[in-house]
Amino acid sequence: MQQALSGVKILDLTMNLPGPFMTWLLAELGADVLKVENPKGGDYARALGTGDGKGSPVFEAVNRKKKSLALNLKASEGRDLFLRLLDQYDVLIEGFRPGVMQSLGLDYEALSQKHPELIFVSISGYGQDGPYRLRGGHDLNYLSLAGIIGMTGTCDGDLAIPGIQIADLAGGALMSLAGFLAALFQRTKTGKGQFVDVSMFDGSFALATVAFSTMVAGFDRPAPGNMFLTGAYPFYGVYRTKDGKFMSLGAVEYKFWQNFCLASGREDLVAQQFGGPDIKQQIADIFASKTQDEWVEFLKEVDCCCEAVLPLDQAAESPLAQARNLVEKGVDGTPFLAPPLKLSGSERGPDTPAPRLGAHNKEVLTALGFSDADMAVLAAKGVI
Repeated sequence: MQQALSGVKILDLTMNLPGPFMTWLLAELGADVLKVENPKGGDYARALGTGDGKGSPVFEAVNRKKKSLALNLKASEGRDLFLRLLDQYDVLIEGFRPGVMQSLGLDYEALSQKHPELIFVSISGYGQDGPYRLRGGHDLNYLSLAGIIGMTGTCDGDLAIPGIQIADLAGGALMSLAGFLAALFQRTKTGKGQFVDVSMFDGSFALATVAFSTMVAGFDRPAPGNMFLTGAYPFYGVYRTKDGKFMSLGAVEYKFWQNFCLASGREDLVAQQFGGPDIKQQIADIFASKTQDEWVEFLKEVDCCCEAVLPLDQAAESPLAQARNLVEKGVDGTPFLAPPLKLSGSERGPDTPAPRLGAHNKEVLTALGFSDADMAVLAAKGVI
């Protein structure tokens, strides 16, 4: 067996979270990922340290199995060196604002003339065109403009910020992964690359598919806590237990709702799956009668889609996460989240920690024919 993407060579110009998460998954799948960073500080995520001298946990998490080349693309020598790298690397992934790569003379139109096989993935906040193309933003902004935040919260109307970066990771990283893999597959048939335009706003908006379709059908009015799958009905919600913890009930299908009601000794509620506030309160009272542990034990043999709400540390230590091998330890003993992709015919390579800034300068430049003296000159000029 071999890794799925063995032989795919990627120049990674992304920073922070969306691009690095995507290229980390590619590295886990066997791609050779060279992270190209500014010699002055590198990826911004490197500075997100804990203050204890141990570096940035965010950077470490999403840059494993990669190499780092510190290269100043604004310097003519740096740009020329980058162009030489393209003779060896046939995929480029970047996360700058639209126009930045063009200002460097490294945009897709310029590079694809010599390298028609090049796959160029661009991850931006609002896409390569449109009125917001040059506007700055972060996860919360994209989710807000996509209508996601406006329907996330309590039935009292209070809004909430999701606990994970949905726009960055799902709207950006996973959408770009899908686009890249499609382009890679097409290239195997045509021999030609293409430009992949990924917008975190676009990706986030697409994630609202259920809410949008039910809204158009007149079934739902987008509002926090008052939609089909956000708590409007008693069968789908989060309920507080006797000890102040929570259980999640997701009995969407009638059979699951029926099983829950019968197990709870409330056959009278079976016909009230779509009941109003009074029924929701009765369900809340039922959950408040037992502790979370008691509910877990009580329902362990009941097929009703009801599970404990766990804090992240407990989720990581749970038998389920352990059985699925979702948490591993690095060479230094620090736990990290393992890739969620499991391919039966593709083995994973050995793990390596995130690279120091420019850790692979000599390796990469030697392969390009640079001598130690050449590298010393480039370093003196601030090119590497």
